[in-house]
Amino acid sequence: MGRLSANKNMTYVLAGVAFLLILVFLVMGAVRSTHEDRSGRMGVLEKSLRKIHLVDTMRISLLVSAEAEKSSVLAETDEASQAFADQSAQASAAVERARLDFEELLDGDKFRQEMELFRQFNGCWVKLQEIDRELLPLAVQNTNLKALRLSFIPAVEAIRRMETALGQLMDGSDSSPDAPKIMRLAARSLIGACHIYTLQAPHIAETSSTGMDEMEAAMKRLDAQVDESFSTLDALVDQPGRSYFDAAKASYAEFQKINAKIIELSRQNSNSLSSAISLGQKRNVMLQCLDSLAALQGAVQQGTALKATK
Repeated sequence: MGRLSANKNMTYVLAGVAFLLILVFLVMGAVRSTHEDRSGRMGVLEKSLRKIHLVDTMRISLLVSAEAEKSSVLAETDEASQAFADQSAQASAAVERARLDFEELLDGDKFRQEMELFRQFNGCWVKLQEIDRELLPLAVQNTNLKALRLSFIPAVEAIRRMETALGQLMDGSDSSPDAPKIMRLAARSLIGACHIYTLQAPHIAETSSTGMDEMEAAMKRLDAQVDESFSTLDALVDQPGRSYFDAAKASYAEFQKINAKIIELSRQNSNSLSSAISLGQKRNVMLQCLDSLAALQGAVQQGTALKATK
């Protein structure tokens, strides 16, 4: 009887232990399920927040790149232009890194609107990069600025030396019977050189090949006038005035070399071309990219708000 009672009590104990074990397993399962649900939900929210951060990074880096590019176009030295161009390229690289990171977070089946807006941004981003590959190398050349510097200083100095030498030639020829001819030819050669000089700035500012062709044709006519005047003078100048004549002719030869270099740089027209691209084509595509990013950010934020309420 005692053994039977003991067995009965042991049965109750084992049954109680079994019940407790089952209860523990059920509680643990419920906790695990709740944790997994919360963890999964937080993962989706974190992904959305990460997308928002990446869109912000693309937008800010895009603006930084554009600002640096414009500074490169407007910079007055090759060193400054190159430094700003490098900054623009670095900011563009930051856009590309953020774009690739965003692409990895996309799920085409679940976020079709985001996918479509992202494709739109990709399209204008490709165009923007193509423009920069043409624009930035032009910006750092500064050919128009270099041409202006040659015109403002070396060309002016050569003209002044020519003027001084011709003035001395005319002063020394007062007693010569050919004085009137010498003075007229000297003045004619100086006027021709000065007229060439006055065409340099318009040539540098000109953007069309036709306009440049017309000014260069006028320069050639004036150059022929100067050469003709010097050729006639050569036969009239006596020995005392020979050194002044040679100095004037050498100064004009130097001016001719400077003028040829100015035309060469002006023809490249890098500053005018880069400014036109920056303010025209680049600006339009830039606005498209920013609009695409704004729409993409709005779609991501809307999706994030919906997920947070679930």
